[in-house]
Amino acid sequence: MKAVRIIMASVASLMIGGLIGAGVALLYAPQSGRATRRMIYSKGMAIKERALEEVNTNRAQAMGKLNKVSRKIQKQATHLSSQLQDLVEDQQTALKEAVNSIPLPFQQNGH
Repeated sequence: MKAVRIIMASVASLMIGGLIGAGVALLYAPQSGRATRRMIYSKGMAIKERALEEVNTNRAQAMGKLNKVSRKIQKQATHLSSQLQDLVEDQQTALKEAVNSIPLPFQQNGH
């Protein structure tokens, strides 16, 4: 979730920077309105492309970390499951041995 917040903050920062830059360009534009609009559109597209690249990079990093953590958790769960199974088997064996060692009161010569 932290990675998503970082991505969103990065995208928001790029967009705000682009809007500020576009506003300043409009105020100080030495060319015609048409040329200024083309320039703003071009810069906006460049900002959009950079933002998408950053989002994709951050998404790939987040997915890599998520996959690594997932594999680690699966490995630990498998290990714990194995330990639990061993413990259950040991307890079953001990219980069977305890039950078999109890003498039955009416048992005579194997009858």
